[in-house]
Amino acid sequence: MAHNVKPQYCPHFLTNTSMVINIEGRFVNEERNRTSMSVEWRHHGDALDTFFVDLYDKPSFKFITAGKFRYMEIGNPSVKRQLGLHHLKENIGKTPLKLDDLELLANGYFKCPDSTKQAPNPNVFATAASNMWWSLVVDSLPTPNKAVMYGAQKRTRYFAISNWLAYAGEVLPTLVNVSGDNYSGILWIRSAYPAQALKTDPLRQSVKPKVQIPVPKLFRKISMEREREVPLILKLNEQLLSE
Repeated sequence: MAHNVKPQYCPHFLTNTSMVINIEGRFVNEERNRTSMSVEWRHHGDALDTFFVDLYDKPSFKFITAGKFRYMEIGNPSVKRQLGLHHLKENIGKTPLKLDDLELLANGYFKCPDSTKQAPNPNVFATAASNMWWSLVVDSLPTPNKAVMYGAQKRTRYFAISNWLAYAGEVLPTLVNVSGDNYSGILWIRSAYPAQALKTDPLRQSVKPKVQIPVPKLFRKISMEREREVPLILKLNEQLLSE
């Protein structure tokens, strides 16, 4: 895949390190309703990216993308939904964000600068594989304070970035105000850390293991313990006692 896209795309990533980034969002959507979301983004430089999306008013889901293909897992037990590029225009729940926003974060698909232009503007990034957004324009580099996205149906989105901080050596925007056509909101990074460092979010309260009730040994009168076929009712009792 990398060989095929290299001549066409010049990816720009928010982070070049495999990281787990936890993002929170609060919005007033186009229907003038309050809505919220939280996302755990597991970014990998050479593997699938996974977004665990928790929504206030819609079922949670996982969004998995490798660039050339993508799918969602919804519900428990999960149901897999294959996604084409045209599906990326869909909103994430009732928030004003799009699935395409996750795709751009994961794969950084932007066109390479036009070599025919004598002085191309380095602050303008044209998307290369997006059905929603055509371009991203920033006021400065490498840590802009303001950015604008232009896209389909004359959509425009504005970002005001309050601060950038270093997380495990990667500089990320910590607080972002977002606004667009009849919506507004705020995004912030709750935690970020290298993917290999921790298996869980360090800010989540650790869950204590359940107290294990001692399971009485069966057939105590038998002096020699060995494997034997246990009747079904005893297997059920053993299972219940062990929970």
